[in-house]
Amino acid sequence: MAAAAALALAVPLAVGHADATTPTTVKAAPASASYTAAEVLAGIKANSTAANQVNTKPHINTMTRAQNVNVYQVAPGVYSYSSGMAIDTDGSDPDPDPDHQGETTWSDSNGKALGAHHVPFYVLGDDCWDRVKPCPHFFYKEHGMSGRQFALMFYNGHVIGSIFGDTQTANNQSTSDNDSRELGEASVKAAQLLGIPSSGTTGGVDNGVTVVMFSGANWVVNGTNSNLNDNAQAMVQNALDTLGASMNGGGTPPPTTPPPSSPPPGGGNSYEAEAATLAGGTTITNCAHCSGGKKLSYLGNGGTATFNNITEPAAGSYTMAISFMSVGQPRTATLTVNGVNQTVNFPETPDYNTVVTQNVTVQLKAGNNTIKFSNPNAGAPNLDRIVL
Repeated sequence: MAAAAALALAVPLAVGHADATTPTTVKAAPASASYTAAEVLAGIKANSTAANQVNTKPHINTMTRAQNVNVYQVAPGVYSYSSGMAIDTDGSDPDPDPDHQGETTWSDSNGKALGAHHVPFYVLGDDCWDRVKPCPHFFYKEHGMSGRQFALMFYNGHVIGSIFGDTQTANNQSTSDNDSRELGEASVKAAQLLGIPSSGTTGGVDNGVTVVMFSGANWVVNGTNSNLNDNAQAMVQNALDTLGASMNGGGTPPPTTPPPSSPPPGGGNSYEAEAATLAGGTTITNCAHCSGGKKLSYLGNGGTATFNNITEPAAGSYTMAISFMSVGQPRTATLTVNGVNQTVNFPETPDYNTVVTQNVTVQLKAGNNTIKFSNPNAGAPNLDRIVL
């Protein structure tokens, strides 16, 4: 990394941090239309200072078990940590690892579990072990992050795009390490792209991996197991340029525009679930933490909710944000868009005070569209609203 360090000598780089009293000044190459991975990594390392540290208790390096990993806000909405890499083999791809599980917390845009051999994804804890807010460890739910959130991953001269794909299981027992205290696990595909041994039983690396996570809905990567890798890699230069410009004093919180690989988000119109047409026992209940103060309960098991007159100016793929609660267990819903069904898997959510948003890709036509939520055989999540 001597070359990267040499790049950090030219022009002051200022990063404003919400928790810092003054901006942190670092050195980096002059601003340009395009930033190299080495330039950006040099800025990231220079901004990984105590003034920009997010966690107040150290994280555990998943690979080595050392309590020496910290998370830094290196630019507005961008969080970075350096650790080892343990290998996650979970998901829809088969794997000989005896710890392999067939599901991942987050799914692709078609509701299918991610495949560790096809999709480069990183892993975060799904539980604040300390049970306090704010969590003394970096906890993604407190920082505008959700499933398939984009990240840059650096290792030994390589940089790749990856997505937030799986979580270390939420736990109630105090003896478990599988929670937000741990950092440093990623999929087989991520390891392969970075040149790290990718076996779930003998692979991984003890240190040297830097993960840079971009928060916010516009940095959620859409796609299926067959193209999520391509979509993530297509975003790498945009992420480098956005982060480089932000660290170079431009003050531009990423992203300024949605990444080009993402489907258009529509007009940003919010449709409250309580305004939908309800049938089969679905009811409106009070919800202090929901948009509009209401949510739908008893959706599924024959209960349905239909959103009519969803209007878009042009036909195509759109990103739809679904705000929901699924307390106690993960649940599934059938999403019927203009008569075409797709299955959406919703992860378990922590409590009735937490509304979670999940993005899915839907095919809409120009003019009015109809979107129906149902599950004929089981309960579906409580529904707050959709945004298109």
